[in-house]
Amino acid sequence: GGRRHAALKELVADKAIKGFTAKTKVDCRLVPEECDVTTALSLAENITQAPMNAIDEFEAFARMMEVDGQTPETIAKTFGATVAAVKGRLRYGLIHPDIRAAARAKVITLDTMKAFAEHPSQEAQREVFEALTKDGGYLQAYTVRQALKSRGVQVSDDIGAFVREDYEARGGAVAADLLEEHSVLEDAALVETILLEKLGAAAEEARIKLGFAWADAMVRYDYATMADYGRVYPGPIEPDEAAQKRIDEITAELEKLQFEMEDEGLEDGAYNALYERVDALEEEARDLQEAYSAEDLARSGVIASWSGGQVTLHVGLVRPEDTVKKEGARGSSASPTGEEAPDAGEITYPTSLVEDLKTERAMALGAAMALHPEATLDLTLFKLVSDVLASGMSVTQAIKIDARKEYRSHAKMDEIDETSLEQVAAAHEALDLSWLDDARAPADQFAAFRALEAGEKAKLVAYATASTTQSCFARDRQRDSLMHAFEIEIMPDIRAHWTPNAALFNRFKKAWLLKILGEDLGLAQEAVTLASSSKKEIVAFCDKLFAEPFATLTDAQRAAVAAWCPPMMQTAGVACDEAEPAAETPEPDSEVAQAA
Repeated sequence: GGRRHAALKELVADKAIKGFTAKTKVDCRLVPEECDVTTALSLAENITQAPMNAIDEFEAFARMMEVDGQTPETIAKTFGATVAAVKGRLRYGLIHPDIRAAARAKVITLDTMKAFAEHPSQEAQREVFEALTKDGGYLQAYTVRQALKSRGVQVSDDIGAFVREDYEARGGAVAADLLEEHSVLEDAALVETILLEKLGAAAEEARIKLGFAWADAMVRYDYATMADYGRVYPGPIEPDEAAQKRIDEITAELEKLQFEMEDEGLEDGAYNALYERVDALEEEARDLQEAYSAEDLARSGVIASWSGGQVTLHVGLVRPEDTVKKEGARGSSASPTGEEAPDAGEITYPTSLVEDLKTERAMALGAAMALHPEATLDLTLFKLVSDVLASGMSVTQAIKIDARKEYRSHAKMDEIDETSLEQVAAAHEALDLSWLDDARAPADQFAAFRALEAGEKAKLVAYATASTTQSCFARDRQRDSLMHAFEIEIMPDIRAHWTPNAALFNRFKKAWLLKILGEDLGLAQEAVTLASSSKKEIVAFCDKLFAEPFATLTDAQRAAVAAWCPPMMQTAGVACDEAEPAAETPEPDSEVAQAA
């Protein structure tokens, strides 16, 4: 009764009105809190008599469901709204109170607040909100949505729907929303594991069906990475008698279908059905008249990826090493029988880990650039000038000089080594930002910027450019000679900016960890001893080893620990033909091999 109370106060203040004083008693009707129409009464009055704050409306709808037991349908009927409109409001009614308070205070926009509804867990919302606002920067809805993507997958997303049954069967945590379609599968790593398993199964099924040599899976088909792959195609073959008979049948049916499709009176549904049948028959006819050669099948494979909400197969791919061996280039190897024997202990990195290591390497490169302002300034200015004045392709795609900070995506961002983050933060603290004042006109800010010393400008440019580094691995001298040479100069050893820790080791197989300890680090005895331990214990051992090398290590072991990282993470400072030959694989009866 806020307005009635205000009216009574005005009556008291008006001395010409008789019968109203500050002590006048007015009858009031108290609606019990447990009454199931309490919220509806309050909300209806606010909606029909005065515009209601959007956030209040969100909260009221949500409370009607939680406290009063209403449904979106009954709420919509009560207030003459559509069910879709009520559902939209309900999503925002469960946003963390701190975030709603920020929207009320206009610290963030309403659109930004709505973006937090992408995840039903208020704890996840709060963590993302605090992380994105700790530096006091302007918060955008897009940034919020991107950050929340690493916190899980909505059950209504194509991937969520694809893996949900297996995810729940494995006990994966689900953050439940008031509305089922907005619930979230919280364990993003488990979602990706199941997705890769399903993609791998689809690739293996295709491999068996088509006769390829290998099958693999990746969440997203990385065209940049796959550019080094070759591809084989089926060639024409002479069909046998049975195949020729079927081809003749298909040809006759295609002619009939073509005639039917020329009927202008056909409805769209019927026409589309005929079109799909024609596609299927033409594909069948091609399969009967084309085939891969035995040689191509022996060196090619199939990769399954997730694209457009479904499994997509990329067939006939040839790995770079298989292409080299076929051409007889240096580095090819074969067994005395002429057949290659697969290395059972070979470490192969899953796609999710590959993508995250790319991110970590990009962060390390950014730290190195921030610590070498003069060189980075030269690089930045050279790229800007050459991209504008030179003809042809850009000199490098490795950095983005477009005044936008690169968003870092990582499945385990809270657990990775923070060395590069700390180095970049220290570089930021050292910046002279006296010129950066939003209260001043741009021209005044520019004048103050121009007055800075050259060294201060170099630091600013280096920091800005360092913030644009792209997810990457070691550069190929042939594909990007500029960044290949630049990385060798400023980051000869990535370990100055990044250290392997439990976040990495937890994603390795137990056999890989033992192999790394025994072969790469020279800790053969430790590998044998740890072979009977759990993976958790081996991860803890490796984490401590790299955090602070043990005093009992020999000089050689200490040097190996100080230098080790996944091969593709290190700066490509040594050409392939100059590198030392790899250590020979231990004989099967060796202690290390048995341990692995």
